Amino acid sequence: MVAADRISNLHEEIIHHIMSFLSFSEAIRMSVLSKRLNSVWRTFPLPVIEFDQELFEEKSKRPLDEMLDSVSERNIQKMSRFSDYTEDFLRRRGPDSFLRKFKLRTHCVFDVDRCVDYALENRVQELDIRSDKEENFSSLGRIVSINPEVFAAKSIRVLKLSGLELGIQKLILTDSLIEELSINHCDSLETVRVFSDKLLFFELRCGPRLLDIEIDSPNLQSLTFDGGDELTEEFRKINLGDLESLKSLSLRNAEIVIDLWIKENLSKLIGLENLSIEGCLYSSNVQISHPRLKNIEFLNCTEAVDLELVTPNLVSLCCSGIRPSSIRLTSTSTQCEVRISLKKKTKGFLILA
Repeated sequence: MVAADRISNLHEEIIHHIMSFLSFSEAIRMSVLSKRLNSVWRTFPLPVIEFDQELFEEKSKRPLDEMLDSVSERNIQKMSRFSDYTEDFLRRRGPDSFLRKFKLRTHCVFDVDRCVDYALENRVQELDIRSDKEENFSSLGRIVSINPEVFAAKSIRVLKLSGLELGIQKLILTDSLIEELSINHCDSLETVRVFSDKLLFFELRCGPRLLDIEIDSPNLQSLTFDGGDELTEEFRKINLGDLESLKSLSLRNAEIVIDLWIKENLSKLIGLENLSIEGCLYSSNVQISHPRLKNIEFLNCTEAVDLELVTPNLVSLCCSGIRPSSIRLTSTSTQCEVRISLKKKTKGFLILA
């Protein structure tokens, strides 16, 4: 005697309530148990959709994979299964009016634009696409690409892209509604210009091809730039507008002469409170005069340099790896904490004025 399927006969709202107690993967498995559950699954509100190829492969290992002749064949099988899985999932879903976040992590090639189109069609607010460049998949000789039109989407407020081929060398962002933007290791970029009143947080990590950067976003609060470990053929141009709202600035391996850059840009950052500089180029003297700076870091810098700081609200100064000939603190808070960690023994002195 076959047991009756009582769950499939429940009202849609009750099945939705049951699914709300399940994890994302458990709800998917439940949806394939009957045509009725599959139909109800199409209308189940999902605020977050997340695909992670690494987790998928861990849960879907098959003995046949180890019997294939080459690593390339095994990777093609894995790529095909993950692609089929995501395509089947999106095909069986109806419109997701509650979709808030769409996240994809992959290290192989399939139709990423299909995922992005689905997210945009459902007016997603947060889009996170990450391609992990694993050595096991390098034999396929392909790069995960994405349509650069994603930057113009009207619904997106948070956009995070990592390890992708953008298909463009110049990114110009204007009249965008994006509030948080993260671009990591999308190495085709050579020029980035950002002019947006909405942007609040910007993280840019790049390779040596990116040499020209201009940012003029008056409401920007946090800016992080990482030039990577490969040297550029020439100095970078990093020009900042009047970023009056900027509170935190971090520059790592920027390939700029930092004291000249400070003279040209720091006075325009009137609200700056936190400044971190790592691995940049110095001349013999660095002068920083700023009324609001509270925390300053100089990290992993090797040139001998004189630091002169006129920072009345400074509460923390950290110097790591540099060889300061002298550090002169003028008009600094009496509670300022100074930490100096040198890789080699050097002669120098600290002056408090």
